[in-house]
Amino acid sequence: MTGGGVVVLLTVLLVHHCSAQEYGKTGGSITLTPRIKLSTPPNTILWKWGTKKVAEKDSPDLPTDYYGWFQGRTTLDDNTGSLTIYRLSSGDDGDYSVEINGQLKVDKYHLIVKDDATIPEISKDCSATECTLKCSGSADENVSWLKMKNGNNPEEEAVPTLKVVENGEFTKFQCKLSKPLSYKTSKIMTLQEIFQAQEYGKTGGSITLTPRIKLSTPPNTILWKWGTKKVAEKDRPDLPTDYYGWFQGRTTLDDNTGSLTIYRLSSGDDGDYSVEINGQLKVDKYQLIVKDDATIPEISKDYSATECTLKCSGSADENVSWLKMKNGNNPEEEAVPTLKVVENGEFTKFQCKLSKPLSYKTSKIMTLQEIFQAQEYGKTGGSITLTPRIKLSTPPNTILWKWGTKKVAEKDSPDLPTDYYGWFQGRTTLDDNTGSLTIYRLSSGDDGDYSVEINGQLKVDKYHLIVKDDATIPEISNDCSATECTLKCSGSADENVSWLKMKNGNNPEEEAVPTLKVVENGEFTKFQCKLSKPLSYKTSEIMTLQEIFQHEVEKAF
Repeated sequence: MTGGGVVVLLTVLLVHHCSAQEYGKTGGSITLTPRIKLSTPPNTILWKWGTKKVAEKDSPDLPTDYYGWFQGRTTLDDNTGSLTIYRLSSGDDGDYSVEINGQLKVDKYHLIVKDDATIPEISKDCSATECTLKCSGSADENVSWLKMKNGNNPEEEAVPTLKVVENGEFTKFQCKLSKPLSYKTSKIMTLQEIFQAQEYGKTGGSITLTPRIKLSTPPNTILWKWGTKKVAEKDRPDLPTDYYGWFQGRTTLDDNTGSLTIYRLSSGDDGDYSVEINGQLKVDKYQLIVKDDATIPEISKDYSATECTLKCSGSADENVSWLKMKNGNNPEEEAVPTLKVVENGEFTKFQCKLSKPLSYKTSKIMTLQEIFQAQEYGKTGGSITLTPRIKLSTPPNTILWKWGTKKVAEKDSPDLPTDYYGWFQGRTTLDDNTGSLTIYRLSSGDDGDYSVEINGQLKVDKYHLIVKDDATIPEISNDCSATECTLKCSGSADENVSWLKMKNGNNPEEEAVPTLKVVENGEFTKFQCKLSKPLSYKTSEIMTLQEIFQHEVEKAF
């Protein structure tokens, strides 16, 4: 009886010990290998995912059968019994087992597929004497902190949050997010950055800097500084506040809380601010950064034979992310600078997002069809060449170009001449080596969808052609009130309007707005309207501030 109990216990322990936990990375691959050493290749192999078959080899002289959604992305090694699964996703999670020569061994695997760890960001919550650092991340990521002294290797501490004091022994800090197969670290944050709060303001807007120390009674004295220069000072409760320098007329101080509000912000307000309450400098230090709004992004594309890489316009100080949408679902956001897209992928719509600390803008939504159907522009009366994106190592045997469902040009054999069809005859040429199609004497009648078949196969090369006239030469008109003028620009509905604004001796700044408001004593002194089409643009004559407001004086008389 006792001996039987020992046998049962050992069996349970063996089974538990041999159920291996395996981790795979989303989009990657994993190989599950039987731990039993085989002296000869097995006669039969069967892999299962739960109770469902994955791969089966019934006989050494028969090919392997693959099942369900594992088909096309799984390979079985006939000699070792190893199973390799490619293009992993969370749908592959679960229990796998293998039978060798008809026997179920103790080789069982629990597979968990994980995304890469995310890049963490540090946030802080400060009191009068210390700050608590927190780290962004998902629930399945382990948080730890790297703490550095000057010139020493970092010490790692596995805690969810980290308390930091201003005069502590560690001077630099970094958050680390870990998953079983990867980890990512945040940017390093110094003690100075931690205790000097970073504040963001928007160009033209306002910001309030508030002491973090709670006051039980209104302070007797308050002094705010920008670097070493005074901004606002209250010497006594019964005296008015003094404001200094270019902060005069656009700054207010709250006598009760010590808060400082700055209006009409510009990049000239960037810098370090500090406050002294009742003659004492607290840990309340601020670095102010004034930012413009995020820009509206545009998506560009770069193709290979099987996929397209999406790129997003934007400035160096804007963070790029992508919104990926399935039909009818909320978008998933991925913070990567470029995005790879395949024609038959699970996501069908894409949007680029540019973010700054106080604002973000998104591009127009781009569909899979738009991505893999390249938009091409031609000029009325000009020519255009449509070139297959697939690189050919040798000249193709057959080439067929279509406009919608109608043939444009066809080459049936390398030794036969090309046939041209319909109104494309006499103004179209086909390059036998590259497959490129050139159309001459373009008109709006050539607008439409073009596709190419190389060696009898339709590739991802589809084109939507739009033929446009040249942009027109714009003229400026103005509409003035007592204090300002609104400039308007002539042009057609399909032309994009922007304005070139010039200061004396400087390069123009371009602003994409339909109308432009101008004040008589503004910083810009010359203006020009620009009308753009995809292949051309034209600019108006330059108009000066003097001409704009002189014109209004003449109208008054």
